[in-house]
Amino acid sequence: MKILRKIALFIIVIFILMLWSGIVRNVALGQRSFGPLTDPIKSFSELPSNMKAAYHHYLVAPEYYLKTKEEDQQNINNLTYDLFGTYAYRSGNEFKIELKNFKTDEILKIWRLPTDYLSKHHEVGQNDRLFPAKLLEDRNIIVACDEKPGLIRLDSLSNVVWHNKDFIVHHGMNFDNEGNIWTPAVKHKDGIIVPNTLSVDGTKIDYRDDMVLSVDARTGKTLYSKSLTSIFKENNLMELLNKGSLVSDPFHLNDVQPVVSDNSKYYNKGDVFLSFRHLSAILQFRPSTGKVIKVIEGPFTYQHDVDIVNDSIIALFNNNTVALDLKFNKFEFKPNNDVIQRKITHSNVLIYKFETDSFEALYEKEFEKNEIYTEAEGLYELLPNGDLFVEEQGPGVLWVLNNNGVVLKTTLKSDIEGYHYLPNWTSIYTDINF
Repeated sequence: MKILRKIALFIIVIFILMLWSGIVRNVALGQRSFGPLTDPIKSFSELPSNMKAAYHHYLVAPEYYLKTKEEDQQNINNLTYDLFGTYAYRSGNEFKIELKNFKTDEILKIWRLPTDYLSKHHEVGQNDRLFPAKLLEDRNIIVACDEKPGLIRLDSLSNVVWHNKDFIVHHGMNFDNEGNIWTPAVKHKDGIIVPNTLSVDGTKIDYRDDMVLSVDARTGKTLYSKSLTSIFKENNLMELLNKGSLVSDPFHLNDVQPVVSDNSKYYNKGDVFLSFRHLSAILQFRPSTGKVIKVIEGPFTYQHDVDIVNDSIIALFNNNTVALDLKFNKFEFKPNNDVIQRKITHSNVLIYKFETDSFEALYEKEFEKNEIYTEAEGLYELLPNGDLFVEEQGPGVLWVLNNNGVVLKTTLKSDIEGYHYLPNWTSIYTDINF
C-alpha cells in the first residue's frame, strides 16, 4: 500500500506541475484566460527571477556595469584625429551624460539628470538606461529614457528644457533636414505599453505594436506618429509578420533613419528607413504618402542602425545572430549522422548598393580577427576618412577600424575596479563647436 501511495502521490505532483506549467505558459504569452487571477499568477511565477535580480542588486555590481575581460583591459589608441562621443550611464542616484574626446581620453562636458526627477514621471528601476544622447547647439543635449515615457532636452546647465511623455521611446534617435527627431516608439497608458491583439489559429495574443515617431527638437511637440500595424496593413505587407521571430514582439523596430537630401534617384528627402530586428528586414517608408517604397532583405539577421552613406548606398549593423529553436519531436525524424556545422564568430557592417541590389561587408577581416560580436543592439558610424567606429554592445567595447587594423579599442572605465560601464548607444562626432 505504501508503494501505491507513493506512486499516486508522484502522479499527482507531476499532474500539478504540468498544470502549473500550462498556466504560466498561457500567462507568459500575454493571454488573460484566468481573468483577475492572471496578474497574481504572473507575479508569483516571476518570484525566482526577481529574487535573482535582488541578489545581483545588493551583492554584486548592477547590470549597467560589465566585468572587464582580461583581453579588454589593455586599450589601443592610434587615433591621429579628434573623435568625440556622447553617452550616458547610471551613477548612483543620477544619470551622467558625458562628451568625451576619445583621442585624448578627455571628458569635455558632463550633464546630469537625477533619478528623483525621472521618478516624478515614471518608476525608475535599478537597471534603467538613458540612451541615446544627441548633442545640439548651445551645449544642449537630447536624451531618451529607453522603454520609458520620455524624450528630454537639457540645457548646458542640465536644466530640463522640455520633456515629451506622449509615447514610450526606445532604441535609435536621428534628425531630419529640419532638425526634427525621428525615433521608434510605442503607445502607453501610465507608463504601461498598450498592446494590439492578433489571432493565431483562434488564439488571441497581445503583441507590441511599435510606432514611427517624430518630435520637434526645439519645442518637444509631437509632429508625426503612425503605428507599424497601420503601415503594414495599408501596404499589404501583413504576411511579413509571419517571419517574425517573436509573436508578442513581431516588429522590434530599432532605428528610424530619415533621408535629408533630394539628390538620389532611389529615395526622396523625407523618406525614412526602418530597421526591424525580428523581421531581419529594412523598409523604405514615405510618411508623406504612407507608402512603403522598398523592402530590403539579405545576408543579415537581427540587424540594427541603418544609415544612409550616399545617394545610392545605405549601410547597416548586422548582428549576425542565429535564432535558436531546439524543440523537436524525436519521432518525426529518422536518424541522421550528417551534421551541418554552423558557428557565428562575428557581427559585421554591410553596405547595400541600390544600383546593383548587392551587399558588401566593410572591414570584414578585422571583425573576424577580433571576434567583434554582439547578439543584440550594437551600432557603427562610418567616419569621413573611411574609418569605422563600432560599438560592440554585448561586451561593451568601442572600436575604430580600417584596412590597417585596429585604430581604437577602449571601454568606458567605471568607478568599480575591474568593471566598465555598459555603453549606451554612443553618438559620434568628428567636429564640434564647443
